[in-house]
Amino acid sequence: MEQATSSHKRRLAAVAVLAGVLLVGGIGVAVAQTGGGSSTTSPSTTVPGQQGPRWPHGPGGPRFKGPGMGGPMGMGGPGGAIHGEFVTPDGSNGYRTVDMQVGQVTSVSSSSITLKSADGFTKTYSVDQNTVVNAGRDGISNVKNGDTVAVNAVVTNGNAAARNIMDRTTLGQIHQHWNPKATSTTVS
Repeated sequence: MEQATSSHKRRLAAVAVLAGVLLVGGIGVAVAQTGGGSSTTSPSTTVPGQQGPRWPHGPGGPRFKGPGMGGPMGMGGPGGAIHGEFVTPDGSNGYRTVDMQVGQVTSVSSSSITLKSADGFTKTYSVDQNTVVNAGRDGISNVKNGDTVAVNAVVTNGNAAARNIMDRTTLGQIHQHWNPKATSTTVS
């Protein structure tokens, strides 16, 4: 009788593991087929009440859907935040201040980028060789005034140094190049 119970428990565990694998695989297929999905098909700023974009580290990739930075806050922050500042551990028993912002580029160069969020908040971030720019082959030189961009920056002595710049406009165009919408065909 005890062996039947152990066998039953092993089967239940195997079914649970298989269900988990199928769930993860199904999510991966859905993300791959939709290109990560997005609440919009054209570049635009986040409208109040809509969820903000996500960092590329989440399963949504460059289209920003899904949890980013390994958790539910993602790039857009809680409730679709478009800009804010928070404190995180720095990995050396200390803390660092981090800024995040989503907005339209009003100025960009190889050494700085300025964004204006939908609510009018404007901030300039320094850009250097350690900034990761996700904007196509040419990095920061692909980012143009008017593009919708997400920035994550570390603040030290009042200077916000961009860690990551995600150009939603350029990445959306690249995504459309590689994954064009299918045209409908009508058979008469």
